[in-house]
Amino acid sequence: MYKTTTMIAGFAAALLCNTAAISAETSASDSESGDWVAMKYDVVDSEVGMMSSFHASSPCAVHIMPTVDARQNKETIGQSISGALLVGDISPWVTEGLGHLKDFGYTVTEGSADAPPAADGVTIRTSVTRAYTWQIGLKIFSMVAVKAEFADRNGVLQQKYYRSHGDKTNMWGAKTEYVNTLNYGLNNLLPFIARDLQSLCKGEKVDGYSYAGPDGLPK
Repeated sequence: MYKTTTMIAGFAAALLCNTAAISAETSASDSESGDWVAMKYDVVDSEVGMMSSFHASSPCAVHIMPTVDARQNKETIGQSISGALLVGDISPWVTEGLGHLKDFGYTVTEGSADAPPAADGVTIRTSVTRAYTWQIGLKIFSMVAVKAEFADRNGVLQQKYYRSHGDKTNMWGAKTEYVNTLNYGLNNLLPFIARDLQSLCKGEKVDGYSYAGPDGLPK
């Protein structure tokens, strides 16, 4: 009985979060005014131990190409009490975050958008399809969705989709806290890419989709 009640409660909570997220993304995209916020990446905005949860045992060179901003709503990242949270191109924010794959033991370099796959290691081309926040009570939630293409000197190895979320308590009611929460989402995603690279560096395929939450990599 208890287990059934817990499952129902969990399903209801997930449904509420999804409904709130869709509402936040839609209402934000319809807004014509709001406050500009700076998309500042910070590796510190991460769960305890998240950035040290994995270390590559046999790392290869990783080449990061500039991320493409492929969001349907490119104007906002959600909405605060005072209005829409306006942003510009968030590509540099994602690219900077991916650069921290170095924290997992990889040698990371950045290349130009039109550069061919590097002769060594793995080249990663990404597009961010979603990055938005919503609030329920005192809690801010974020969702980040990324499509990644991995290639080596022989061509494309695989395409993969990643979806992650982060959350934090809205301590001060500041606009920057929404960006902090997006950082949590992006940083939650990095260990999953780092783990996949262990196989991709050997030319081996990985699962085509991963969800990355605050709990980190499966134990």
